[in-house]
Amino acid sequence: MSVESSYNTSVTVTVKGLVQGVGFRPFVYREAQRYGVAGFVLNSPEGVIIEAHGKQCEPFIHALQNNLPERARIDSITIEPCKEGEYSGFEIRESTLGEGSVAIPLESALCPACEAEMDEPSNRRFRYPFINCTDCGPRYTIIQTPPYDRVRTSMKHFTMCSECKREYTDPSSRRYHAEPISCPQCGPKLIFLDKNGNEILGDPIDLAAEMLKAGKIIALKGLGGFHLMCDATSERAVEELRLRKHRKAKPLAVMFRSLEQLETYAWVNVHEREIIAGAIKPIVIVDAKSKTDLSQQIAPSIDRLGVFLPYTPLHRLLFESVDFPLVATSANISDEPIIVRSSEIIHRLGNVIDGILDHDRTIINPLDDAVVQIAEGRVVMLRMGRGFAPHTLGLSDAVSKDILALGAHQKSAIALGAGDNMILSGHIGDLGSVEADGYYEKTVQTFKRFYGCEPSLLVHDLHPHYHSTQYASAQKREHYGIQHHYAHILACMAEYSLDEKVLGFAYDGTGYGEDGTLWGGEILSADTHGYERIGFLKPFALLGGDKAIKEPRRIALSLLFENFSLEDVLNLKIPLIETFLPHEIRTLHHMWTKKINAPLSSSMGRLFDAVASLGGFIHTLDYEGQGGMIMEGYDDPAMTEPFVFTVSDRAIDLSAMVKEMVDLSSQEDAKRVIASRFIATVEAIMSYYAKQYPELPIVIGGGVFQNRALMSRLYRRFGERRFYAQQQTPINDGSIALGQLYYALHNTKEKNER
Repeated sequence: MSVESSYNTSVTVTVKGLVQGVGFRPFVYREAQRYGVAGFVLNSPEGVIIEAHGKQCEPFIHALQNNLPERARIDSITIEPCKEGEYSGFEIRESTLGEGSVAIPLESALCPACEAEMDEPSNRRFRYPFINCTDCGPRYTIIQTPPYDRVRTSMKHFTMCSECKREYTDPSSRRYHAEPISCPQCGPKLIFLDKNGNEILGDPIDLAAEMLKAGKIIALKGLGGFHLMCDATSERAVEELRLRKHRKAKPLAVMFRSLEQLETYAWVNVHEREIIAGAIKPIVIVDAKSKTDLSQQIAPSIDRLGVFLPYTPLHRLLFESVDFPLVATSANISDEPIIVRSSEIIHRLGNVIDGILDHDRTIINPLDDAVVQIAEGRVVMLRMGRGFAPHTLGLSDAVSKDILALGAHQKSAIALGAGDNMILSGHIGDLGSVEADGYYEKTVQTFKRFYGCEPSLLVHDLHPHYHSTQYASAQKREHYGIQHHYAHILACMAEYSLDEKVLGFAYDGTGYGEDGTLWGGEILSADTHGYERIGFLKPFALLGGDKAIKEPRRIALSLLFENFSLEDVLNLKIPLIETFLPHEIRTLHHMWTKKINAPLSSSMGRLFDAVASLGGFIHTLDYEGQGGMIMEGYDDPAMTEPFVFTVSDRAIDLSAMVKEMVDLSSQEDAKRVIASRFIATVEAIMSYYAKQYPELPIVIGGGVFQNRALMSRLYRRFGERRFYAQQQTPINDGSIALGQLYYALHNTKEKNER
């Protein structure tokens, strides 16, 4: 953005975006010194305000936009002329912040400058486990309420020593107003506890390392919560962790000492390497190498790994004492929120861990690690967490009323429309437990406090039994529901600020349809005001209801019942049939015939599960999406021939596919062929509708699109067309709230009258 010549000598610049807690004001100060500009910079309820005077205003403002600190983000910049002022230099003024005025600062991984300091024996922060600066360290997780000042964080309990105070008040220091600043003399302290909470004397890091080397399991307090950690190369340690945590097969994330160590265990491309080693260091799903010493129990039957690098100085110091990779999985119970207090670890996971590496810097706002993967060079966000959340998207117009969107049930998150922003929370967890529901409601209160609002409108899912829906009903204020799959499409539209008719594909496991049935394989013609269901998978029966979700063999059996007689099914020589006794098949056929506890579903996610069973990949699931993940490993991108499907009265019929899969199942290469051609069929269905509506941009959403093999095919297929898939926000239910909010923003009475 250039500045008009009349603005060249005296201007007021207003900057909005992620410009607090990222060293933005010291950056402005340094650029002003560089260009000989006089004036001031401060934080305000409107954003960062800069008053600049001098002949070099134009290059100064250009530098602000192009030389940003790494974690800063400018959403908008306004430049206006102002009266000349008498300034002897440039100064950083005290903030005039009010609550909810700017984007909340986010966590960053240990930066190179701090890493170098902690490696230098003569530095006063040598081997200090809480070293940080304006470029790295805790942010959102330690804030009690905005503005982001030390007295409003959990660091208020630690009084700065004179050396830290000097750095904190020096605009030329990279620790200028670094709110978590501390050192060994004035900062948090480590402690090592046994599983009963008793302190074990000695160096806490050495004690933790000794336990890990002995094959034990520890809990380590990170930025947003505790990790459960053990030796990732020890079959016994990993098996013990799974046994104690009751986590039979769901993949475990692995932390590596360095990128070099990681690359001895996994294949990493240039895009994955950039994210793995970047400023956030999330968990990245990559291809595993075969025949390494990593435990086979890390990701059973899956040829992919969730990998990440140490992102806190504490993690890094621990790796100085161990030379093997570590399992680093969230300390929680089955999809509940991550635990942040050692007392809760002892109470809820005391039977899982052998020791606790704890410290006394309080985590106020729990936040799990983010999880991403790369498909054809594009990010696919799987879990919104540390370093990414809360995620703020700017609006062109301020909202006329504050709106709270309450999300769905699984992968729960909330979204808030306030001022000129949409804010999406991080991953909360699956609702339905006391702990998850309690943290969900706490997050609602945190958002209201952070952004200084009391929403007058609530939007939620249509499902009447979701905790989020019931929460909305209990608030006794205006509220309404948004259809689940429509919200998936709207979430993607929100990320790209789309306000036009689109061709939407919403593919997931389960969602409440407007007709009361279970949807999940939906093709929608949609805009911000409504949608038309123009296509869907022909519904099939979930034999046993919820039990079929855990046992996809039941769904596969119902597909066989639709295409073969009972006697033919009993005589089929395929692995699926061998998992049942004959009388079980007869009983399930009776249920299917009489429609007893056999709800119909059009879900693409459930179809993936059924195909996983039909193809002999897996018949009972230990975690959501397991069948699709296994099939993904068999996909051959060169195999592009789809199975036959027909479309009649909007219903997509895959009967021919089921019969062909049965015929293929006896072939030697059956799994590769079935997986590849099925994924090609999903692609072909989407291509069929894309040709029917060539004028519409394509928008996708839903958990099925977490499948990297499918996403890679879609990016290749629709590369020449307007094709939108979320990258900044979760493609699964983690962004349902964002879609709900986007609808409400476009359909409130006040909005329509503007």
